[in-house]
Amino acid sequence: SREELKAFLIARLRVFYEEELDVPLVVFDEVLEHILRIDRVLRQPMGHCLLVGDAGAGKTVLSKFVSWMNGQSIFQIKA
Repeated sequence: SREELKAFLIARLRVFYEEELDVPLVVFDEVLEHILRIDRVLRQPMGHCLLVGDAGAGKTVLSKFVSWMNGQSIFQIKA
């Protein structure tokens, strides 16, 4: 169910904060949807995605979180 998924992700986020980042993330329904989308794409063979949006919207944190959950590494191209 959605509530079980939310509880699971919040628990994983707590561990992620402690191990990787010191940036709190507010979890609401749209964040859950973005996490699920990123997860679906990154689980595909050769899966990759381009996240576009406003600065400070959480794109980097969410992609790092999903990658961390799946045991994957990421890299960023900086201009």
